[in-house]
Amino acid sequence: MSKRIFITGAGRRMGKQLAQHWLQQGWQVVAHYNTHSELAPQPNLVQLQADLSDPQAVQALAQQVAECGPLDAMIHNASCFTPDGAAEDGIAHFNRHFHVHVLAPELIFQQVEWAAGAAAVTISDIYADIPNQRFAVYCASKAALQNWSLSMAQRLSGQVRVNVIQPGPIQFLPEHDEAYRQKVLSQSLIKHELGYQAVVDSADFLISNAAITGTVMRVDGGRFVANRYDQTFSDQ
Repeated sequence: MSKRIFITGAGRRMGKQLAQHWLQQGWQVVAHYNTHSELAPQPNLVQLQADLSDPQAVQALAQQVAECGPLDAMIHNASCFTPDGAAEDGIAHFNRHFHVHVLAPELIFQQVEWAAGAAAVTISDIYADIPNQRFAVYCASKAALQNWSLSMAQRLSGQVRVNVIQPGPIQFLPEHDEAYRQKVLSQSLIKHELGYQAVVDSADFLISNAAITGTVMRVDGGRFVANRYDQTFSDQ
């Protein structure tokens, strides 16, 4: 019988690529999406819609996932990314980020059944460890997700391995112009666009390696440890 993985935010971009990867491996994929999905229907794919900022919708989603059967793996990829200055309602802005990033996986973990040797990966951000005043709520919620994930690694020890991936700016969007791209690449050590496959490979490694739990893996081209002094000051 094929294994089963549940992926949140799997309708497009990186989540879509994550889902396609495990489908290609012959897994049964339960794919969550928010508003629309770009995944093509196929026999091993179940697609479930839910707004993860709504706790009642998350509880209904968790029940649907539980009905699919025990999970061999889960990836919490869904994300909310809004600058604080763009928020019209500060409380709603705060709640949305923390509901999507932290409350949603908590409610899902409470309801699903795990297969023997199961593994979970949550997608945090390198800015969980770096203050950014424009995205303070986003960064704080990703930091909370990271801390919660490591607590789950402790709580579920011997039952579910839980690890964290901290992506950096690995994939540019169409709206990113060349000047922005060059600025970002100059702040990394690898200095070229990594693409979503870098995270897919890392998630596959963490899920398949039975020796790893409670780990935070940076997938950022070395941006976190790049020499910020050189980026700030000229040679003169």
